[in-house]
Amino acid sequence: MPHTIELRAEPRTVVGKKVKQLRRQGLVPANVYGDGVESTPIQVEAKALQQALAHATATTLVNLTLGESQARRQVLVRDVQWELLKHVPVHVDFYAVRMDAKVKAAVPIVLRGESPAAKHSDVILLHPVSALTVEGRPGDLPEVIEVDVSSLAEVDQAIYARDVPLPSGVTLADPPDELIVKVQLTRAAIEAEAEAAAEAREAPAIAAGTAAEEVGQDADAAKAERGA
Repeated sequence: MPHTIELRAEPRTVVGKKVKQLRRQGLVPANVYGDGVESTPIQVEAKALQQALAHATATTLVNLTLGESQARRQVLVRDVQWELLKHVPVHVDFYAVRMDAKVKAAVPIVLRGESPAAKHSDVILLHPVSALTVEGRPGDLPEVIEVDVSSLAEVDQAIYARDVPLPSGVTLADPPDELIVKVQLTRAAIEAEAEAAAEAREAPAIAAGTAAEEVGQDADAAKAERGA
């Protein structure tokens, strides 16, 4: 179950290029929108927002208190624009949710346990996706999805999206055949196997060629003896 973050915001009248003024004042421009909610410009204190984002995932509920009216909305963080060099938020979109209506969210995947196969130096765990999209009511969505890899003991064993247990009331929205994690040989081990296989294929041909050469040499020797 996701925890809840408290955050205050104020209505915003500054829009367009003028929002640079807000950032200089330690404020971050944002918007709130959602099902049946008209997009509303707001502004949030930068330090408070950074603290909130440091503990929020795509499914963390944020209790957003707006202005003097103290109106409260439960929202999810939908999109964050970051300043590249300083890596601070410069704009945020909040999605207002209804607690009785289902929403989709990309939930981060966390690998747990230790794969016996991965203890070998020539084996790696391929982990191609970092999140899994699920659907459920906001209060039921997990903050992370834990995937236990302790059962992966052999090369080519894999865990797919369909194999991942989800909380009650939460369903998978991604394709069930989505690969989550797989035991795979390292590139060096694959190349070594390919070289060994190539050598094994060449060995009979070399042996056959050597045998044929020896038979030819024996035949030539026999002819020479008869001629003598």
